[in-house]
Amino acid sequence: MKKNFTILAIFLNLFASPILFSDEALPSSTEAFIEAYPELHWLADNQVRKTEEGVASGEGYSLQLFGQAYPEFDRSLLSIQCLEWILDGSDASYQSFTASQPISVRLTPAHFQELHERGLSILNNTFGLTPEETHRALQAALILGDMGKSPKARELFKPFGVSAPDQDDFYQEAMELLKTNPNLSPTFSVLPPAAQDLLTSTAHMVHYGHITHLEGGSAMFHQIKARNTDHFALEFDLFVHLCDVSGALAHVKPGSSFVYTEQTHKAMDAMRQSCLALLDPEFTEQDAYNQYVSQRATWLGFNAKNPLDRCLARVGAMLRLFTPEEGTILKEAIASLPEKERQKIIAQLDVEGMRINERTPTYMPAVLVNLSNNPSLGDTPEKRLRQAVILGLPFISRTLEAYRKELKCGMISSHIPICFNPAARIAKAAPGDLAKAKIAFDHEGNVILK
Repeated sequence: MKKNFTILAIFLNLFASPILFSDEALPSSTEAFIEAYPELHWLADNQVRKTEEGVASGEGYSLQLFGQAYPEFDRSLLSIQCLEWILDGSDASYQSFTASQPISVRLTPAHFQELHERGLSILNNTFGLTPEETHRALQAALILGDMGKSPKARELFKPFGVSAPDQDDFYQEAMELLKTNPNLSPTFSVLPPAAQDLLTSTAHMVHYGHITHLEGGSAMFHQIKARNTDHFALEFDLFVHLCDVSGALAHVKPGSSFVYTEQTHKAMDAMRQSCLALLDPEFTEQDAYNQYVSQRATWLGFNAKNPLDRCLARVGAMLRLFTPEEGTILKEAIASLPEKERQKIIAQLDVEGMRINERTPTYMPAVLVNLSNNPSLGDTPEKRLRQAVILGLPFISRTLEAYRKELKCGMISSHIPICFNPAARIAKAAPGDLAKAKIAFDHEGNVILK
């Protein structure tokens, strides 16, 4: 039905059968694929920095391969599988891609076809790469993108001065190093020069997830303008991110894309349009931000010109909310907090007040999402959503306030973003601790609860 693109036989064999997602042993071709991309082994390690969003199911590729669950390994491998389904574009691939999605939010066949056509457009680029070379570049970007989570990768790159605490900063530094030391990465070293240039030029250009979930201010868009990005490079990078997101919950729901639903497509398409608009020289980073935050506010029934509504639009984006009914729950929940508390939340979360040179916090949405999914906080989604606001927003505002005080006093580096990942783990295990714990930050910007 669709045109297939061949790289190597092992790539075809890897994705030829749904056996990857059965209880049977993995085919030998899968192991050959993993051997061909040794950096995947960097993620098969108990010391890998795990994303603390969602509760791991204890299933997936890593259990079949290693007899032990490695969530970040599973996420990377499913992201590559999602890439293959999208590029194939057949009905069978659509069914596999959406198999675990609830019918009410399942990605439509029309939108899956839209993703497929975007993928084909990227493969048939004018960047000087063949479709096969571009295919390999897409896979390489997905494989190398999370290297900063791996202690093995950090040990390998440390002698060369690559040591940024934040995983995305680390990736950018590592890719810059690979320009002159390509042999540090077997996957990178075998790419043709044009593909290597493409990966290094787009490395950590924009954190699209931060934009989608409104985790920061207009500075999130800055690098698109600063790097004078061309259309193909931006579309390539956006497509890599799309596949990465598609596999993001492999540790929770292995076997298909539980994440990339119709709602996710709606949000990510709006984010993409704001990014692409920046290719117009007259369109500014603030214009892009205002366009996207206004869209998120509209979906929830909010007025983006109102400070409280702007804050709640950000919160709604972090919680993956899309309807006026959900917006009403957010408003009712925050109205139950004391007025003084609400003003503190506005002071810390209002995008209009964000410092232009302030690093975007990381994993802040994971705190709210984990609270809203915590069964101890209510027996209905509505009750849990209210508790996510009541417990989560005061904690986040206290944390941001403490961070900004330390930043102002020079007690913490302005180059290191604060990381809420440890707090997201607490939100799953002991959510009540968020209200009473003292907040501190370690040398890598991690939020520490005492």
